Amino acid sequence: MNKIYTFLLLISVYFIKFIIWIFTNTYFKKNSNINKNTILFLEDFPIENSGYQYRAAKWANLFRENGYIVDILTTNKHISQYDFKLMNHKFFLLRNMYVRFFHCIQARKYSFVIVRRELLLYNDYGNLFMEKFLLKINSNVILDFDDDISAAKKEPRTINSLFGKLMRENGNKFNDTLRHYKKFIVASAYLKNKVLDENKSILPSNILVIPTCVDYNNYTPKKYQNNVTKLVFGWIGGNHNYKLLDSIIPILDTLSYSYDFKLVVIGGDVYKKDVNFEIEFFPWSLDTEIENLYKIDIGLMPLNDDDISKGKGGFKLIQYMGLGIVSIASAITINKEIVDNKENSFLATDLDSWEEIITNILENKYDLNNMGFKARQKILENYTFEANKNSYINFLQQNLN
Repeated sequence: MNKIYTFLLLISVYFIKFIIWIFTNTYFKKNSNINKNTILFLEDFPIENSGYQYRAAKWANLFRENGYIVDILTTNKHISQYDFKLMNHKFFLLRNMYVRFFHCIQARKYSFVIVRRELLLYNDYGNLFMEKFLLKINSNVILDFDDDISAAKKEPRTINSLFGKLMRENGNKFNDTLRHYKKFIVASAYLKNKVLDENKSILPSNILVIPTCVDYNNYTPKKYQNNVTKLVFGWIGGNHNYKLLDSIIPILDTLSYSYDFKLVVIGGDVYKKDVNFEIEFFPWSLDTEIENLYKIDIGLMPLNDDDISKGKGGFKLIQYMGLGIVSIASAITINKEIVDNKENSFLATDLDSWEEIITNILENKYDLNNMGFKARQKILENYTFEANKNSYINFLQQNLN
């Protein structure tokens, strides 16, 4: 069966490329009579995904409140469709490619198209043929991303397999994508500089920095009790990032012989470790996310000092601090912009400083209520949808062709 899907994938890439070649300059052109306030988000992740919610769905609702007509099209509407990639990767690519082809056709009806992360998720075949098609039929396409995807893909990489060469697999897909798009929304100044490094033809004004925002205005801030007997450290994230949390587990385990605390983990698969302290796991869902975050006293965001981590958008910190939760984060890139060290949270430069900060917190050397208040204020002023709304809308209007 896998050989059949491999053959169908090969045929499909060339078939869709042929159809695109025939019709791009005849039928599939942008409609010049469209409403100037229409926006299409092209997502790949399912509705249950936090990226879908915080960088597409919540913005869509806000834009609608401001007079825009907004639609979101995703190649995977539900988590079951997305998870199918683990069982049959080639069928996943094949299905997504056909779905996305028809999404691109619909893009001609909108004044703006916002592509989230990648047009073809996990599919580096065809040498950007779908991106070229979309940009041909709608010139107001914006690429939105909140991670350094090229670093995660370990680009550039050499394509050695015969199948990869036949499929015109691109070993530098994301970086090459940055040279095709002309407008960008990114989550950090680090990612903005990456775009400028890769695409010398655009101006800095064509790149808008919009952090991954929260809408916590209606939630009360975390209240710390005096003389807490059992402090709760916490971490939220996906399974693929458990390895980052793993890096500080030995520190917590060592300290657990002298101090009483527990760790709350909010994630996908159950997180288990053979340690001396209690670990309480909660499966992530949009409905219970806030409720479970409130269980945390100290938010944790350990990162590696590598390109993948440098390209992250600091969303864990924004979530913790937006609820008034004092946090500890590795001192790299955007984390240093979000945290005012020892004022509203803590920055750790290495494992020794992680241990020192955690120890001082456990010994009650800081006024957590005061720090939590300042943390929340920093997020409300800089990292909420309302705080960034005007910048986003102005960027759209200034780039309307």
